[in-house]
Amino acid sequence: MKISLLVPAIAFLSACSGLASTARELEGPLLQQGHHELALNVSPDFEGAVGDMLFFEAGYGVFALDNLLVRGTASYTLIEDVAPPASDYRAIEFDLVGEYHIDFGSPLVPYLGADMGWRRIKFGAIHENGVVFGARGGLKYFLADNVALDFHVVYKGATRDVFINDYESEDTDLSSLLGLRVSF
Repeated sequence: MKISLLVPAIAFLSACSGLASTARELEGPLLQQGHHELALNVSPDFEGAVGDMLFFEAGYGVFALDNLLVRGTASYTLIEDVAPPASDYRAIEFDLVGEYHIDFGSPLVPYLGADMGWRRIKFGAIHENGVVFGARGGLKYFLADNVALDFHVVYKGATRDVFINDYESEDTDLSSLLGLRVSF
């Protein structure tokens, strides 16, 4: 299972490195209206179903206005045999994300955002669906005008208990995400 998750991640990173190498000389990060962005995030979530969990998220967005990104994301989590008797944890989530970037003219760009979406989980006997919503704050470090490393923290609430933390279903979650963003 680990290999099948790594193949798309390696392909995405290879494509990103190709885009970075063909970057045009611009005056700063691509945060202007009309630019597009691809995102890939992974999360070391230390409140996951077994204490630690690996999470993947991919997204595509457009800067609707200067510094304002609107992005659709899809995330998937799978942890096999996390609790006796060999229970699997599975979660899928689709979100609409808005992020406002605060450009100080440096490679380090902070941003604030909001999420709204839908999440489904399966963990042992627990099967839940619910609307999720939350806030995020993060930092992008631009390696080139169109490639950035991303770190952000997300706090989410839900209409149902769709998050698993320490073997308990809950309606809130706090997680951090590390990732890569490519603009074009």
